[in-house]
Amino acid sequence: MTDTGVFSTDGQPLGKRGLQTRQRILEVIAKLIEQHGLRGLKLADVAQEVGFSPPAFYQYFRDIDEAILALCQEVSQQLPAFTFPSDGWSDGDASSKGTRPFVESFMGYWDEHRAVLWARNVAVNEGDLRFETIRNDAFLPMTQALVARIEAGQRDGLVDPAVVPGSLSAALVVMLDRVGMLSPKVLEPSAGREPGDLIAAVSYVFDRALGVTSAVG
Repeated sequence: MTDTGVFSTDGQPLGKRGLQTRQRILEVIAKLIEQHGLRGLKLADVAQEVGFSPPAFYQYFRDIDEAILALCQEVSQQLPAFTFPSDGWSDGDASSKGTRPFVESFMGYWDEHRAVLWARNVAVNEGDLRFETIRNDAFLPMTQALVARIEAGQRDGLVDPAVVPGSLSAALVVMLDRVGMLSPKVLEPSAGREPGDLIAAVSYVFDRALGVTSAVG
């Protein structure tokens, strides 16, 4: 059997069929979390939806928590990369320059995986270090890219030199993730507001914090 790098609970590498079943389990868990929430997730429901008996589940995961962690890990690996062009950040077209394209992609990421990411953040807030590690590892490349951009902005005189790059990057990441989490609800009290308005506002904060020039002075 080819070593796929993914193993059953008894230590055997999963073949093609086993990988497909494992992936199907994760897809079903994501679906059930969306329908019933994390607390409403039951192993019997997962097994029924996948189409096998509950004991067969334990060939792939030791318990339902391990499966949820694997799902969160998979979703975290799809986090949009945060990159910074070396020039051309502003030519008067605010819709395509600055940080807005990234902010849009991040909000789209939250919209696509909302139930799983919400469950992950709830577990983090409840003090579960396993989920916190997954979230922190996912955000590490973004945080590092932000620090590099802030430091470059400070060298170029575009970012306040008194700001601690690590602290500013952490604040920006927390804000972005929290807005992504709450974005459908945060607009409810504001009649006439559209999701694009929120994206524009978050992009504005990022652009100013990172020293990105804009058409508006």
